[in-house]
Amino acid sequence: MPWLEARLRHSLSAVLIACVLAQASWVQAASNPSDNQLQAWTSGPPTGEWSSPWRLADIPKLKPSTRTLETQDGRQVLHIKADAAAGGLLHPLDLAGDKPWILRWQWRTEKRLSKAAFATRDGDDYSARVYVLLDYPLDNLPFLTRQKIRLARTFYDPDLPAATLAYVWDNKAAPGAHSRSAYTDQVEMQVLRGPEAPLGKWLDEKLNLRADAIAAFGSAPQRIIGVVFAADSDNTGESVESYFAAPTLKLEAQ
Repeated sequence: MPWLEARLRHSLSAVLIACVLAQASWVQAASNPSDNQLQAWTSGPPTGEWSSPWRLADIPKLKPSTRTLETQDGRQVLHIKADAAAGGLLHPLDLAGDKPWILRWQWRTEKRLSKAAFATRDGDDYSARVYVLLDYPLDNLPFLTRQKIRLARTFYDPDLPAATLAYVWDNKAAPGAHSRSAYTDQVEMQVLRGPEAPLGKWLDEKLNLRADAIAAFGSAPQRIIGVVFAADSDNTGESVESYFAAPTLKLEAQ
């Protein structure tokens, strides 16, 4: 099945999803839904292991990105370097997807990828990405989509989620551009920052996950099952360096 191998063995999106669910033995929501559902990263390389439940999301047979925790301006930030490499840091979740969850974070990148091309196979690299992993009842999906997911779950990972939102920092596409992944229709790519974004400067993001999922897939997800912060340059062979800070996931204030 060449199409399936292409999706699950060469797509950063799909393989990261599989890694997330395969390793997601820790899933715990905050005691109060109004609290931040993302645990703070309080430890990590080079001085120690990643604080639970954060963990590495690597791709078999690909050089992994370097992920470290640094102190900047009195706070802990995630630093990802990718030199012809790919990988991210994931946080498993188990949240009702029909609620108005608001995801916020800050990010900055030090360099644009010159060879990357939005939503193409050969150019499927981004200075920074954030994935939100979603689960939908398979019966609600089109027949061919259901069959593809069932095959993927049978041959690769039984917990592979049904869909993913991928928010990216692109080198050429303008903010607001969106497309399905070049590898799978179940990943919706959305450009948040493009060539107009300044390098070396922290920028704030705020996303309504339910609204974005409805716009991308036609309905709210059943569950939100993970968030991944990543950067990759394995397709273009370039180098990139990005930072992430202050991630929160809370219910929208009513």
